[in-house]
Amino acid sequence: MDRPNRAATFSIASFAAALAIASAAAAERGPNPESPGYPEFQQYCASCHGVGGAGDGPMAPVLDPKPADLRKLSTRFGNPLPRPKLVAIIDGRQQVPSHGTSEMPVWGKRLHAANRGDQAQASHVRGTILVIIEYLQSLQVDTKQTDAKQADER
Repeated sequence: MDRPNRAATFSIASFAAALAIASAAAAERGPNPESPGYPEFQQYCASCHGVGGAGDGPMAPVLDPKPADLRKLSTRFGNPLPRPKLVAIIDGRQQVPSHGTSEMPVWGKRLHAANRGDQAQASHVRGTILVIIEYLQSLQVDTKQTDAKQADER
């Protein structure tokens, strides 16, 4: 291998290693209060799903089934997360038994699809849901890495 190719290979490998380290560090930091959607997530979701979305909120011990670990949504739905599907789950159009009926979702009527009567209300509800989804995207973790770490902690 000649010198220019070796230097380019080293630069690419260094960049990839730095990116992997930065990604791992971001996952270790957990929830970021400065992230868009953090306040909305805390208001509407954290009581069941926990501050960091791990399904360990203060209500989790009394719920059956247990709240989902929202950090692993990308394993189920792909990455990036599918906004239309998650909007339908959050606003009550797609039933999730633990969220309650569409008439009375656990977070009240604020995010319910039926409350989109006037345009201003509809825009506000949609914006709130989208920033929650943006926050959920920021919480996604490599499930293989997370599962191995949890097994090591046991």
